[in-house]
Amino acid sequence: MTTAIQQAFGLLRLGTADPGPRVDITAAVPSEGLEGLGVANAQPGGSVPAAWKQMHAATAATTTIALQELAAALRELHAQGLEVLMLPGAALLRLYPDGGCRPMDDVDLLCPPDHLDAIAQALVDFGWTTVPRYPDLLSGRHVHVDLHDDLFHCGRIEARRQAGWLDPTQVWSRRRRIVVEGIEVWGLCAADEVLYTAAHALRHSYRRITWLIDLALQLRAEELDIRSLRSRAEASGLARSVLFGVSLLHAAGVDLPESVSAWYRECAPGRMSARLLHWILAARQSTSAGEVLWYWTCPSRRDRLRLMTEFVFPRPDVLLQVFPQVARRLAPIAYALRCGQLVMCLVRELVTMTLIPLTRKARRG
Repeated sequence: MTTAIQQAFGLLRLGTADPGPRVDITAAVPSEGLEGLGVANAQPGGSVPAAWKQMHAATAATTTIALQELAAALRELHAQGLEVLMLPGAALLRLYPDGGCRPMDDVDLLCPPDHLDAIAQALVDFGWTTVPRYPDLLSGRHVHVDLHDDLFHCGRIEARRQAGWLDPTQVWSRRRRIVVEGIEVWGLCAADEVLYTAAHALRHSYRRITWLIDLALQLRAEELDIRSLRSRAEASGLARSVLFGVSLLHAAGVDLPESVSAWYRECAPGRMSARLLHWILAARQSTSAGEVLWYWTCPSRRDRLRLMTEFVFPRPDVLLQVFPQVARRLAPIAYALRCGQLVMCLVRELVTMTLIPLTRKARRG
């Protein structure tokens, strides 16, 4: 077993209710989609579960078919003078041993400013289908794409820009060509990729361990200039998002370049923040605390309040996406449903906060 997979297992241990050596890693790997990484990093002649090999092969085949269909669509878009930029995670497949090591549910694509509607319509004209009230989500036969005109969906909650923002126009100007499973596409520059990955993982409460492995691989990549990353992170307000992710990698014993470690030692989150991050990782399948913590990185209390207000009670058109069964003319009802949803979420968070410490205490005897 190589260092890479051992460190991935370290993240698994960190992200369980009982992060001790008794965690059944073999059972935990399938729940995180890490079978392919386990197969690719196994020692020659080492024993690997047959189910892992099967999933590795299946993921590789599914990924290849999906990317080939996407490549055909991108060629059609290019012929019409339309371009898109592939975002992490599909764009990060190039950092893994092969396409069977990182499962992907969909492919996120960034559109140039003011081109999203034209690109969506072009894909529909190619025969792709869309989802009611979610015109930016489109599906081909074997691949699903999520179109963005902003990296953090600030069009839905505008105040998110105060928690850290990358100007799409500048992001597009810094783009570069990358090769993903033999397909050449536009991608983010290395520093922007790290910032997007770190903020996305935090916003979604580190729901997939893969996102932290993505971050580790990016930080270890030779293409990354740490000084440029730090400068852009501080300028964009996303430095704490990166350091939160690095804090979890550090706690899991993941090897990082000395330049990253030095930045972390200088600006490491406090003990309370570290404990909260570990709790979020352990509760990642049921909590939304990561997004709240991201909002709390705003330097201004006023901005925090505005963000939380928009998050709790977004605009009617956004809320109707959360409750697609509600007719547009009955939009006010969606706010009543939102209140009920928030109460249920609060109860779930309280139960999770209570059960995880009790589980750890009980297992330690």
